[in-house]
Amino acid sequence: MKIAVDIASGERPLEELIIGCLEAVNQNSDIILTLVGDDHEIEKALNKKKFDSSQIIIKHAEDVIGMSESPSIAIKQKRNSSVMIAARMVGSGEADAFFSPGNTGATLAAGLIEIGRLKGVMRPPLMSVLPNKFQDICMLDMGANVDCTPEYLVQFAVMGSVFAKRYRDIRNPRIALLNIGEEDSKGNALYKRTFERLEKLNINFVGNIEPNDMLKADKADVVVADGFSGNLVLKTMEGTASYVASLIKEEVKRNPASTVGALLMKPVFSKLKNKVSSDYYGSAILLGLKGGAFVGHGKTTALGMKSAIDTMYGVLQAKVNEHITKELQSAGVKKKGIF
Repeated sequence: MKIAVDIASGERPLEELIIGCLEAVNQNSDIILTLVGDDHEIEKALNKKKFDSSQIIIKHAEDVIGMSESPSIAIKQKRNSSVMIAARMVGSGEADAFFSPGNTGATLAAGLIEIGRLKGVMRPPLMSVLPNKFQDICMLDMGANVDCTPEYLVQFAVMGSVFAKRYRDIRNPRIALLNIGEEDSKGNALYKRTFERLEKLNINFVGNIEPNDMLKADKADVVVADGFSGNLVLKTMEGTASYVASLIKEEVKRNPASTVGALLMKPVFSKLKNKVSSDYYGSAILLGLKGGAFVGHGKTTALGMKSAIDTMYGVLQAKVNEHITKELQSAGVKKKGIF
């Protein structure tokens, strides 16, 4: 299994990201990683480590697209940037998937341009796995398509169902529509029309779900939303988790007795932190492309890099993309004129 990693675009030190890559290949002997970035810097970092040289390839990239750069401009001006080269390797068949912890917009654009959509896919959605009290849930779209139509959302539902079946091994995944209330009549015109279409689809549609039930209730395995709403939910969750963690730290510092309790609870806090951290899940997935495209957080650590590669390995083994085209056609929600 061949995976290209844009090692140059993350915010963490290069050496830290390489540690995560090496930990991943040490656990999976059939993975070959191509590290894309400054070849001199990569070689220098690798020289300090022990690894199987047959599993690591270095590919030089002249440019890097920064976090603050405009994706639409950068991908045109920096055709030989690390993220574009990594995506191009998938498009040409040199790699099965690519991962970048850099500029999200540039990563999405690189995937679309260099890899292309699967037959019948209208808009590829960005899907993340989120923590839930009972079991992790899948949510899409997380920001790739801020303006959506009912047709897009219905396709997202089918693609999310395929992912849950193939990768999560859920036989009949429950699909819910993110909304401001559980009642059938809730939502704006987009969500009302989408609800009507999902009811008629041959999937396990369980109705609307409110954001506050996503984490605490066992109501759905896949949550569907437009990219604007999905991204708001994701960032609100990240901000809330960070805020609660800071509040706990402040209260512990104020009371000496609390410090002792905090030390005793340290294993619990560590487990909780890992559960809500983006590093725990590693990456979001751009579904519906002809090859694997995975997007990481800018602050991806060594653990996050290893988790991302583990996720890519699992998704590729599950052959998720290979089944999306067939399921869209079977559900009758294919792009017109494609099949």
